[in-house]
Amino acid sequence: MTDIVNVLIDSLNCHHAGILSFTTDTIIHKVYTVPSSSKDFKWTEYLKPSIDSLIAIIGAVILVLSYLNQKRKESKERIIESKRNAYSEFLKDFTERAINITYDKKVGDIKDDRSRINARNLLLLYGNDKVVKAYNEWIEYSDNDEENHGTDKDVELLGEILIEIRKDIHGDSKLSAQEIINLNPFFRG
Repeated sequence: MTDIVNVLIDSLNCHHAGILSFTTDTIIHKVYTVPSSSKDFKWTEYLKPSIDSLIAIIGAVILVLSYLNQKRKESKERIIESKRNAYSEFLKDFTERAINITYDKKVGDIKDDRSRINARNLLLLYGNDKVVKAYNEWIEYSDNDEENHGTDKDVELLGEILIEIRKDIHGDSKLSAQEIINLNPFFRG
């Protein structure tokens, strides 16, 4: 490949100097001088440098595309891992809060609020639109009235968040909110 490039560069340099190189194994020469039909002429010798160059170019394109595809896969994997961490942090915070409420422990000090807000921020940053919308519906319903906490509708809305999280991570979920109702610690408590 480097020989072909060197021959091309030499040919171009000679052309710029006003002298066209007549080297028979260069692509440039073969483009400008198509051989006449004769008994000694062989097409394979005429086309070999062109075919070698084409093979090298195709190989380079395949290599670049493979590299870009690998980088895209790595990027997707990093995003999925970030989503898993965000969802895990959200569920961990939710579980801690549920345990504290169940056992009448103090809830809402600065440490708890910081943990809740950080978990929510990760959810908002890495969760897809459907997860964020389900979370928003749940929060709006819960914040609307204190009596809404732990109701069937509250549990159902949390179930919708869990389903959307599963869909985001796994691509699909055949579970319904009713089928995962037992995952809500307030429903079972």
